[in-house]
Amino acid sequence: MADLAKANVTILSAYSSGGVNGKARKVIRAKFTSTTAGGTTNKLVASAFGLRVIERCSNIFLDAATKRMYPAVPAPDGTYITTYDPNQATDANRNIPADIATSTDSAYVSVEGYD
Repeated sequence: MADLAKANVTILSAYSSGGVNGKARKVIRAKFTSTTAGGTTNKLVASAFGLRVIERCSNIFLDAATKRMYPAVPAPDGTYITTYDPNQATDANRNIPADIATSTDSAYVSVEGYD
């Protein structure tokens, strides 16, 4: 696969947050589908959400039949989101970044950052 493409993302809602004198942050609630991404190879990149840097993100909820939740955090440089699968087979690999397959489901996430 590849990094999440902007074409696979639907912005459900967006607004700006921040002080008049400060830099305004964007808060976006988005849905993405038709991809396998979230690990360190196939990334959920900030640019797919229309951002340059992601400061915060929610966990990712996978809809449809699976109804699964994936813990998620922004990378240290803010250029992508890393996800984890608590259902990994062993304790040793539960903390390894994992891809989320959204070929038949939709994934929902809220992100906050700068464009």
